[in-house]
Amino acid sequence: MKKVVINGYKGFIATNYFKKYKNIQKIIHYKKDINKINEFKKFITKKKPTHLIHFAGLSRVNCINNSKDCLKTNFQSVKKIISYLNTLKNKPFFIFISSCHVYAPSHKKLKESSKLNPKDLYGNLKLKSEIYIKKNYKNHCILRLFNVHGKNPPKGIFHTDMLHKLKNNQSITINNSMRDFIHVNEVSKIIYFIIRKNIKKTINVGSGLEYKLQSIIKNLIKKNKIRKYKVTVKNKKDKIVADISLLKKLGYKSVNNDKYINF
Repeated sequence: MKKVVINGYKGFIATNYFKKYKNIQKIIHYKKDINKINEFKKFITKKKPTHLIHFAGLSRVNCINNSKDCLKTNFQSVKKIISYLNTLKNKPFFIFISSCHVYAPSHKKLKESSKLNPKDLYGNLKLKSEIYIKKNYKNHCILRLFNVHGKNPPKGIFHTDMLHKLKNNQSITINNSMRDFIHVNEVSKIIYFIIRKNIKKTINVGSGLEYKLQSIIKNLIKKNKIRKYKVTVKNKKDKIVADISLLKKLGYKSVNNDKYINF
């Protein structure tokens, strides 16, 4: 049986993955601070995992509020982990959870080969981590997640942020934007697929479907029966939507995402 260590185990995706696959894989939580590399070394030496899924990291919101901690947690810790894994005789398969924020907005769907131009610290550090991993560790897979949604989503993502503002009658200003939303259940299935097939590539993880942000806000207003709201939609158009042709080519069969998404 595969022995999978996951850090960032309290996170939205990590929690979902554990619930879905705890009876199929031996999944072990790393519960300590990822920045304490000596504690991590002791843990890995003792557990000897076959796989390590790196969920840990600060969110975009937390990176905005604390750039110093973001640099330490979202990049420097990755470098230390990779450097340590390279000292091991049996090197675990390392899955790095990256983000669509490494891309620049595009009028077309984004392929893995599309232009990389992150606009904030969070995206920049994800990209720096990707580059470091590719240069220094062969046994890896990088997953660029698009907008992950599901039951009881965390704070700081589009859905929860907009709902909070609507309920508190705060002003909302957005571009005429299209985004890709994928359900957390589907993300977990893809991670499991990557492990099962031992795929060592950089892969987009999205639905490949276009969701208009303005329409999502309208659905939130209707569903939550919000009477007073202040929403302004600018004329500027932008799109961050995944081209998932590589994922499909590798053999993954996605489900109908619309049956999952219920804003």
